[in-house]
Amino acid sequence: MNVPILMRGAIGEDACSETGKVIEVDPGIESFLPVQSGPGETPFREIGRLHNGDAVKVCEKIGPWIGIVYGSAPLGCRTTILVPVEQAYTGPCDHGWIMARNVNIDTK
Repeated sequence: MNVPILMRGAIGEDACSETGKVIEVDPGIESFLPVQSGPGETPFREIGRLHNGDAVKVCEKIGPWIGIVYGSAPLGCRTTILVPVEQAYTGPCDHGWIMARNVNIDTK
């Protein structure tokens, strides 16, 4: 079961305007922050892994969880709104849900 990450905003603007870095993952060799298929544990599953310092774009917040887009694509992650309606992220980059406490949001 995957919960889509919803993109909201104005046409031509980045719907995922906050960026940040993953923090406070245990420093062991096998340590990672699991990216979940939805905002919560069960019934959602792990769909990716992030490590300290990995960059993410924050698109949505639900309680203690944030919907993120991460990774890189040759032409970018395409998080800019093209039509003026709420829509699920369908771009080329990885996306999922992580705990907000594990992201240090960049201040401008």
